[in-house]
Amino acid sequence: MKKAVLGGTAVATLLAALFAPEDEGSIVGPATATTRQVERVAPLPLVVATAAAQTNRALAIEPRRGLDDEEAATLFAKQSWQPETPKKIMLDQQAAQAALPAARVDANAPPPLPFQFLGRFVDEGKAAYFLQAGERNVVARPGDTLEERYRFDGVVQGALQFTYLPLNLKQTLAVGDLN
Repeated sequence: MKKAVLGGTAVATLLAALFAPEDEGSIVGPATATTRQVERVAPLPLVVATAAAQTNRALAIEPRRGLDDEEAATLFAKQSWQPETPKKIMLDQQAAQAALPAARVDANAPPPLPFQFLGRFVDEGKAAYFLQAGERNVVARPGDTLEERYRFDGVVQGALQFTYLPLNLKQTLAVGDLN
């Protein structure tokens, strides 16, 4: 294998020498270095840092610093965009309600309404009211019985009126403007 490679290289060199163009007998001499004159240019003036540049030190690159223990502990803590204020108000309200003495329960008073108003829909002049009772959504029309204890009577002066059937007492749920 080595002999074939050496033989191929020798043949290629011989062919290159035979077919090389003739230079009319001139011999190429060694390379010579040439120099040229360069114009001297006056150096640029040195710019001294101004007061504005000195005040922008906030943009300067500073060496990396390690995290202290407090920063490292909160690195993967749960974070929220919701402000803390509403959470604190809700907790304060719950604490205030727990601190209130238990009011005497009147045997003739109905329990508070379990409904929350969600919205209203009018179709062909008939209104349907969307309510939430616990986890369930309820559609109520005037005259409907809800939760087996309440009858929806309709709208009276901007409030939904219910009748608590066991005691036959009226209760209202203020909802504001229904337009």
